[in-house]
Amino acid sequence: MSFSKKRPFLVGVSLLAMPVLSSAPLHAQTASSSVDSNVDQAPTGAKAASDGDIVVTARLRNESLMDVPVAITALNAQKIEQYKAADLTDIGSLVPNVIVSDYKINGGGSLSIRGISSPATQIGFEQPVSVSIDGVQTSAGRVAMLGFFDLGSVEVMRGPQALFFGKNSPAGVISVTSAGPTRQFEFGGTLSYEFAGREMVGEAHVAGPISDSLGGRLAVRYRSMGGWLHNNAGPIANPYYDPAVLPAGTAILPGRSSKRIGEHEWMGRATLEFDNGGPFTASAKLFATRYNGDGAGAFAQNIGPCAADGKPRSYGNVDPYGDCRPDDQTSYGDIPDVVAAAMPRGGGDGRARDHMTAYIGSLNLKYDFGPLMLTSITGYVRHDYFYLSALDQTVYGGLVVLEDNSLESVSQELRLASDFDGPLNFFLGGYYQHSKDDLYNNALITPYVFYGLAGNGRYDAYEKVADLVSDTISVFGQMSFDIADNLELAGGLRYTHEKRTTTNRNLYGFGPFNTANTIFPGSTDPTPGVLAGSFSDNNVSPEVTLTYRPSSSLTTWIAYKTGFKSGGFALTSPMQSTARLSDIDFDSETVKGGEVGLRGDFGAFKFNATAFLYDFKDLQATVYNPVEVRYVISNAGKLKQRGVEFDAQYDIAPGFEVHGALAYVRNRFHDYIGQCYAYTYAAGTLPADANPPPGCSFLDPGKSLVLQQDFEGTVPARSPDLTGSFGASYEGDVGANMIFGLSADAYYSDSYNASDARSPGGAQASFWRYNAGVRVGAADKRWEVALIGKNLTNKHYLLFAADRTGGATIPGAGEQRGAVARGREVNLQFSFKF
Repeated sequence: MSFSKKRPFLVGVSLLAMPVLSSAPLHAQTASSSVDSNVDQAPTGAKAASDGDIVVTARLRNESLMDVPVAITALNAQKIEQYKAADLTDIGSLVPNVIVSDYKINGGGSLSIRGISSPATQIGFEQPVSVSIDGVQTSAGRVAMLGFFDLGSVEVMRGPQALFFGKNSPAGVISVTSAGPTRQFEFGGTLSYEFAGREMVGEAHVAGPISDSLGGRLAVRYRSMGGWLHNNAGPIANPYYDPAVLPAGTAILPGRSSKRIGEHEWMGRATLEFDNGGPFTASAKLFATRYNGDGAGAFAQNIGPCAADGKPRSYGNVDPYGDCRPDDQTSYGDIPDVVAAAMPRGGGDGRARDHMTAYIGSLNLKYDFGPLMLTSITGYVRHDYFYLSALDQTVYGGLVVLEDNSLESVSQELRLASDFDGPLNFFLGGYYQHSKDDLYNNALITPYVFYGLAGNGRYDAYEKVADLVSDTISVFGQMSFDIADNLELAGGLRYTHEKRTTTNRNLYGFGPFNTANTIFPGSTDPTPGVLAGSFSDNNVSPEVTLTYRPSSSLTTWIAYKTGFKSGGFALTSPMQSTARLSDIDFDSETVKGGEVGLRGDFGAFKFNATAFLYDFKDLQATVYNPVEVRYVISNAGKLKQRGVEFDAQYDIAPGFEVHGALAYVRNRFHDYIGQCYAYTYAAGTLPADANPPPGCSFLDPGKSLVLQQDFEGTVPARSPDLTGSFGASYEGDVGANMIFGLSADAYYSDSYNASDARSPGGAQASFWRYNAGVRVGAADKRWEVALIGKNLTNKHYLLFAADRTGGATIPGAGEQRGAVARGREVNLQFSFKF
């Protein structure tokens, strides 16, 4: 195709430079108004085709949803904007069986599909859900922190996707595709305000042709939030203060620096697409974001269980400002400036703070040889995250961490696909990725005690640097054969070679963290104080699918699938003199099994149904031991997954539709004995007189109080058995030139435990959530005003939980820190485009 009207686009770019706060329209582009989808936006993503079909890219090519033998939920731009889904946590809340938590510290976040996830507590652990952003894949948990905007589509693919998406996708894939250039000049914007969190968002985009063969799109977003989480921490006397030992500046702990946990975020994306009507097309996209917040400790709050007074404790000291339940309240103290000044990178500012800068770039090149299509996708991902924050979720700052983490990754994929007229076709590809994770970690554990003991002017327990270098090479291919006009057999496999190396050392350590002269068992580097290791693995993941299409309205399939997530090393673990390489390494996890699916489209009525059974082996697990200040890292034996999913939509009348979804997924561990949650016995308790806490047992009964947990038959973290949703939407004319719309949705989740150690404090009861919206605007979509409500019953449910440092000092189960879902949101939004 060709582009035209170059000048209006250039004028629009100039308009964006003006101080106009505006944003993308509520109804984003459909295929009929965007650049030719043959540019293959690596991949282009789900969108409405001209005939009303949904086009998806689950097999790395544009196909009608009806033709794809994959369990998939496709969200178009209108659905995403309907409830202002602005990050993966929001997107996950719209799809049953998906839970995404933004954890900020350590691994950054956790992503779960069908109840399969990895803990967010380790840098080095990748997630079993791969996220593809404009064709560039990442499985780092830090992706859960990224905001998204100006999207064209989101596809959630459930179950192993190794053949087309490679390693680190045994649970599924979330494919995010941004909006592309339009055939004609377009300038649009949105301004919104959310009342509970005092959140203002402004977005703007300009798109259109630059020349006959080149189209462009430029989009920007700014978000400022006062904060939905209230910080009640006030000044308090330091319980450890001794004027003979500690500086006067530590006598009073400062409490909070702001009453609300605020955030500020800038984002931008530039897109260029080339298509002169010839065999060569190209697409280039660059996304950049900058985030500033009030500290990583704000990611979570104390959720108990606590003593009878309902107050949290830090090493036995009662926090009068805190509570012990998931809500919109927290107690989260800064540290004195004099303490920050003693930290090597503290800068003399004890105010809790965090910031992240991230870049994602993609270059997609395609050459059409007629019956063959050659595609090249080059990807670049970088994020840099810094925080200084107390992490014990109390006013005292019993654990303070300054962390600086950066990840840089480059990847290259080549694909060759055939489109012969005959019954036999093929798909071949190769993939290479190189990445490096760098970590600087400075931890203060009961800093005022350490200051007096060390006697050297330092409050910290240790100062650590670590890195993890990864190289991945894979080749993959598939052959498909049309047995008959309505019967297709496809089979393929992916071979992956993974190599990882790590180096860890403490720049400083006191007491058990003094490792300057330690030679670590298993280390590949004999240098004292250095813990190094190398890991490599080879994997072959086959897949076979038989697809039957008895009519244009019905598709059914049966598939055998496998998946793989690479092993490696955990960087977050503190290094003590007793450490060994086996304390931080872990093996690869694998999955194999099958599914049968049925998809129907009968005009007004559409449905999808899937039944599946998969067996996972060696799921990567880690549990924090807050007493010993270390992570227990292991592989979790076996897990059996059995389930069914169903969703449907019925168009009752023009503009009026109802929809629903229901999923039952039964995940159960087998052959897995791991770490018990934190539990404290009263002083003087003898092993012979002690009873283990619920779900746990003694490692050496009658001789030791060391606990273990047999996970046989238990449910993994963040894995509700039953989830579902139902809702309706209506859009109709109001007069000759206006439209009016209503939407309402209800979401149900069965109970689950948000803690990988299955702590009683991490238990989440079953719950409902409700969203609703009303909007009115011009019939030609030039403008729209909307009132959007999310989580209307103000349910603060748990997304993630873990044992808390300083919370296991009184008898009973230790207190938990929890990442809690945002409560009620009420957004007033104005959108326009021309």
